[in-house]
Amino acid sequence: MNRTNGIIAEKSKQKMADALFSIMSQYEYREITITQIAQESGLSRKTFYRLFSKKEDILKTRFSQWFQEIFDRIREERLHSYWDVVQCYFDFCENHKESLELLTRHNLLNLFFDFLDQNALTVFEVVHSKQIAEKNAQTLPYMLSYSVGGMFSMLVKWVENGMDIPSEELLRILRASYMNPNL
Repeated sequence: MNRTNGIIAEKSKQKMADALFSIMSQYEYREITITQIAQESGLSRKTFYRLFSKKEDILKTRFSQWFQEIFDRIREERLHSYWDVVQCYFDFCENHKESLELLTRHNLLNLFFDFLDQNALTVFEVVHSKQIAEKNAQTLPYMLSYSVGGMFSMLVKWVENGMDIPSEELLRILRASYMNPNL
């Protein structure tokens, strides 16, 4: 695929993802058809099947876009502390409140967790280094699963409560729980 076709394909994927999330605000996810997504995006069913095999692939594309957004901020701001990365994650979630609420309403938020869990090592390698990751190859998957799982559980609770507190307060709560041995 040449560069122009790649750019067109990425824009088409973006349109399909935007269309799916728009439709999800009105219909149950399981009832949404490929035809609806194609119509809402202004693209054809043929284009959908050229880019995706199933509806869930659109979600993976959106998650990949979100991950890139988080990843770019981590790199641009040269975040190297655990707490800075957690704040970045919570800030990102706060900025995508409506989408996260839609995913929750449709029982799809767990797919976002799966995506984050699968990509946690990549973030770790940028925040720390590949050498540190390799040095801790046996224990790191457990530590990352614990960390991602905890942050995700906080996200679930936050979304359930309408994301009623600012992301900075959420981080303060998390930090306080780590600092208080009596909790």
